[in-house]
Amino acid sequence: MVKNAVISIIYQKENEENRGSVE
Repeated sequence: MVKNAVISIIYQKENEENRGSVE
C-alpha cells in the first residue's frame, strides 16, 4: 500500500515535468 502511494507520487511528478517540457 505504502509502496503504491510512493510510486503514484513519483509518477505524477514525472508527468508534470513532461507536460512542462511539451508546453
